[in-house]
Amino acid sequence: MPDCPGGQAGPRGRGRSSDVSEYENARRVVKQMRLGKEQAKGVAARAFEADLQAGRPDIALKCAKEFHLDDGFVTRAATALFVELLRRRRFPKALEIARSYNLAHGGAEAQHALGLASKIQEDDPGLDEIRRLARRAAATRTEVSEADEAIELLRAARAGRDADPKLRGRALHLPAEGEVWITGDLHGNADNLKAFAAQAALDEHPDRFLIVQEIVHARFITADNRDLSFVAILEAIRLQARYPGRVHYLLGNHDLAVHLDRELVKGGKYLNRYLFRGMAYMYRDRWEDVLREYRAFIAGMPAAVFAPNGVFMAHSTPKRPFIPSLSRGYLEETGPQVPLQGQKALAALVNGRDYAPDTAEAFCDQLGVDLLLCGHTPTSKGFKVPNERHLIIDSQHEKARYVHFDLARKYESSLELAREGMGLLVPQNEELEVTGELM
Repeated sequence: MPDCPGGQAGPRGRGRSSDVSEYENARRVVKQMRLGKEQAKGVAARAFEADLQAGRPDIALKCAKEFHLDDGFVTRAATALFVELLRRRRFPKALEIARSYNLAHGGAEAQHALGLASKIQEDDPGLDEIRRLARRAAATRTEVSEADEAIELLRAARAGRDADPKLRGRALHLPAEGEVWITGDLHGNADNLKAFAAQAALDEHPDRFLIVQEIVHARFITADNRDLSFVAILEAIRLQARYPGRVHYLLGNHDLAVHLDRELVKGGKYLNRYLFRGMAYMYRDRWEDVLREYRAFIAGMPAAVFAPNGVFMAHSTPKRPFIPSLSRGYLEETGPQVPLQGQKALAALVNGRDYAPDTAEAFCDQLGVDLLLCGHTPTSKGFKVPNERHLIIDSQHEKARYVHFDLARKYESSLELAREGMGLLVPQNEELEVTGELM
């Protein structure tokens, strides 16, 4: 048989210094000293390592299970036991271990052991099944690798964002010079996002800041009810990781729903359910790991952007009764101390659609700003100017718009901002009619 990792001597292995396992000693110590759960785990972890090194993978496995050690302990012991059983030509039992502990998805060491086992030149039904498991493990490596890449990207983007001195709590404060380029809702449209990044040309313009919003929950889903908007989300995450402090991802109501695991239903479509199916299609058994990291990323997303020229950017603006709860102090100091689950004020900010002129005036007065630049509300033209304070942009379809403006310049009204700073993401589609459902 080819060399396999974890060369322990096995259940009846060689080189033991005692017939009493460290696992049995650990059980006795825990019982006699009445150790708490976490202290018991520490004792058990040391016993686990000792028994594994002494060639007792079966005992180490029992120890890991009884003391509820992390999955990594269980997989290591199961892999070592699998190797020992192969060495002893007990192929049916080795197959049982491989299946019971899902070694095909157990990480690099387990998959390597399966791969080496598949090269054993013997005719045995159990070994045939092990070869099938090895092929399945090889097929999952791409998904595992892609899941790891997504997780690392999310972590890198989050680390860069959280270290940005411009971010105070849930409010981002931009400098007095440079340019802002901002989209409306993108809802899975990776092509529009790429067009936006290409036009912004960050490498050529180091004073530009990009702001994107609401990419999750695709406007259209696949025939088998999968939402693949995470493809576009990762495009934005790559940009944020590549340009820390210059690319920012605003919190929207759909992001909040994913973080809180609250289902949104649009036109009979269960948006989170379809998103999770799409992520499972992309990452197979690792999709929940990616989702967990994505939710951690959402937890720290800024909800508001203040520009020194008086332009305020957020996914939306609140209904009038919620305005008193949304001060600068709340966004910068109070809000960050409260998990998103308890953020009624932020929920009001990202969900509101009150565009009455007096409401807009009151909100501007509350925050000390002049103009309100938002997404959230679908519009077939790609923009809407509901009053002198509000400018709404939509970036999810063929008439997608974006806005760019100079941070050093004052704008007197939302209409002036629209006339001076509006851009079309897909210029060749300017005359096309928009069809289909908008979010």
